[in-house]
Amino acid sequence: MENKKIVICASASFENEIVKWKNKLEEKGFEVLKYPTKIKEDLLTGYNKEFSEHYDAINKADIVLALNLDKKGIQGYIGSGVFAEMAFALGLNKAFNKNIEVCYLNPIAKDGLPYSDELELWQNLGWIKQFNLN
Repeated sequence: MENKKIVICASASFENEIVKWKNKLEEKGFEVLKYPTKIKEDLLTGYNKEFSEHYDAINKADIVLALNLDKKGIQGYIGSGVFAEMAFALGLNKAFNKNIEVCYLNPIAKDGLPYSDELELWQNLGWIKQFNLN
């Protein structure tokens, strides 16, 4: 059986945690297609390149994993960029009959996010689920 292809979505400020999860996933046999990295060139050029590559990888992925770590005093934080990436994967599933699993690592914050209601709806619809590495 072919290894599942996974894209990690997270704030690039979690660089150390992202690399730890990348290594964990690879040890379990996943093929990590893309994960956030700090932009090394000028912001406009680097962001455009990173954005394009990341969304292209989501299109090719079996799984999109949101590393929703604690940030800004909120447990299970999902920022606007990660929310957009999750929504993109769901859009591919709905519009193009893709079958991308959209997962999050930790329980999602119930308060403190402007789109908490939407995330809860997606959970209730079974469109997103908590990731299980085992």
